[in-house]
Amino acid sequence: MANIIETARAEHAYNKYIKGLESVAGLVETLNGPGPFTIFVPTDAAFDRLSDDQQATLFADPDKLAKVLKYHIVPGYYTADDLLDRLFLKTLEGQRLRVWSDISEVPLGEEDIATGGDALSYISSDTVTTSVRESIKINGGHVLQANVIADNGIMHVIDKVLIPQFTML
Repeated sequence: MANIIETARAEHAYNKYIKGLESVAGLVETLNGPGPFTIFVPTDAAFDRLSDDQQATLFADPDKLAKVLKYHIVPGYYTADDLLDRLFLKTLEGQRLRVWSDISEVPLGEEDIATGGDALSYISSDTVTTSVRESIKINGGHVLQANVIADNGIMHVIDKVLIPQFTML
């Protein structure tokens, strides 16, 4: 099996993120280390949703780029099921990512459960269903593909470039 950088390169759908990682001194070396790491990798389409000016600003400023890329990386190994048990994850950048699921936004009262409501169709015997996994959001970005496993970590593909607080593009 390949490490997390090699795994991301092999997918050919995250070229802009990989290009950014390769341009930040020391980041590829860190991610080639033993880890484990959890990376929330934005697709190229996610970068394309940024304006041309925002992309140019991001890739022209090495410090800002490093900050944004590190904000996508969490020390530790968190599967999609693990993410459902978390509210926040501390990133390499230092700030926290907010983790939630669409299902957690649906209020479940005692009546719903007692009458066999929809809540029971989502979770059964502590088994997390696919629909719940697919509803995971990281700072508002949807997880498109979860649990891409590598030797030194795990990746979750997201549809949004995560920007740390107080960072202007």
